[in-house]
Amino acid sequence: MRRWLALALVLSLALVPVAAAQWKPEVKFIKIGVSSAGGDWVRAGAKFSTLIPEALPEVAATTLIGGAVVNVSRLGKGEVQLGFTFAPYPEEAYHGRGTYKEAYKNMRLVASHLGRITVVALFVLKDSPIKTFHDIKGKRIVAGDRGWGTTVLAEAVMTAAGMAPEKFKAEGGTISYTSITDRSKALQDRNVDAIFIPAQVPYPDLMVVQQAVGLRAIPFPADVVDRAIAIVPGAIKAKVAKGLYGAVDGDLPSPGYYQQLIIDAGLSDELAYRLTKLWWERIKELREISPSIDQADIKVAMEGATIPFHPGAFRYYKEVGIAR
Repeated sequence: MRRWLALALVLSLALVPVAAAQWKPEVKFIKIGVSSAGGDWVRAGAKFSTLIPEALPEVAATTLIGGAVVNVSRLGKGEVQLGFTFAPYPEEAYHGRGTYKEAYKNMRLVASHLGRITVVALFVLKDSPIKTFHDIKGKRIVAGDRGWGTTVLAEAVMTAAGMAPEKFKAEGGTISYTSITDRSKALQDRNVDAIFIPAQVPYPDLMVVQQAVGLRAIPFPADVVDRAIAIVPGAIKAKVAKGLYGAVDGDLPSPGYYQQLIIDAGLSDELAYRLTKLWWERIKELREISPSIDQADIKVAMEGATIPFHPGAFRYYKEVGIAR
């Protein structure tokens, strides 16, 4: 009897690597929703897209330019399988409310907190006559890029200050929407008067402007920030850190978001598990290339979740002792 039990145990253990070896990914191509030109998610997504075929040789990967808002709708429609975004957009999409008129029940999380809070700030050239936030009335501004979550924050701040976009334009101001690269150049060339910018880390395109002609940050009044947070569900009170671009003299209040990584629920548990495992096992390389996630830490990856994690991702977190 003992002999047969021992043999059965050996055979069962021998089958484990065979079963793992027989697993085949159900998709051959993964698209990752990132940001537009100049955005930090472009670098993180591009790097991750090169790591995927290293770990899963049968799977190719690429990135699709977008933003926090549009990445969510694209994932919901099956146009991408992974995407970077901000809370609260996955929750809104999951329930079909707010920005999204259709409920996307295929929305799942890989990570609900990627470590660094994303904030928004307003910058002008150093010699600009704009001194206070309300001085932008009647001026030429860039609110952000279409489909970006920080654009929503910028417009919420304007609304909270009595300058909702439509009113702002009706009163003689102009608003445009461009990438970080294009809006930085437009500011330097004096084709616009002020630009809203994601302000959690310095962006190279705007550093060029600072070095060439100089920048100055225009603070948001604290009461305006409080009202903006009330306008955008899921936004939290945060700050633009002192020293950013050498143009921020002290911490400035700002509405902010958690960064999140979402995944299509239609991907198998095994594939989602392997993608989650790959993300965290190679996070050091991703942090080095993408400053906005340089604080990404698996210990906080499950904080602030408002929609379900993919079972494959949850399996990995349970395996490493993070799931609760």
